Amino acid sequence: MKEKISVSVSLKSYKADTIRYAAYAVSGGAYVLLGPGKKGEVEAAFEPKPNASAKYRAGLQKLFESELRDEKMRSEIADANRELREFMVLKALSAADDAGTQAGDYAGLTPAQEKELDALIAEVEREIKTETAGKERKDPLGITKTWEEKHGSEPFKNKNKK
Repeated sequence: MKEKISVSVSLKSYKADTIRYAAYAVSGGAYVLLGPGKKGEVEAAFEPKPNASAKYRAGLQKLFESELRDEKMRSEIADANRELREFMVLKALSAADDAGTQAGDYAGLTPAQEKELDALIAEVEREIKTETAGKERKDPLGITKTWEEKHGSEPFKNKNKK
């Protein structure tokens, strides 16, 4: 017996890409088929995969609806920050051409955007200082150690040779 769950999603509330990304997010435990629904809607049909737990099967519709809301928020955040991302990518790609440019030069940004970027940088620096103030950094796996600190000064020394 195969159980199928069908959800109608309004295109007035969610973009088609948002619906697709939300469906993809739940595709690990269910087969998903997106198709046209009633006028202005997308029909999302889910069939849980054989290895899906009973708890997953029971909460599949709520999980999809939650993913829809989350994906809509991600999309809104991405849209709001598009200009800043494009500027940062452009600046990174043209860094070789702008070798003489000073670090504080935000060519192409409006004064308000410059102020916002400076405030964000200052906030991140404050958070880093707050989180690391008075604490010794924990590094149980030794990730921050150099090769020499971990293995000695001769990195390719064969220990089997005598």
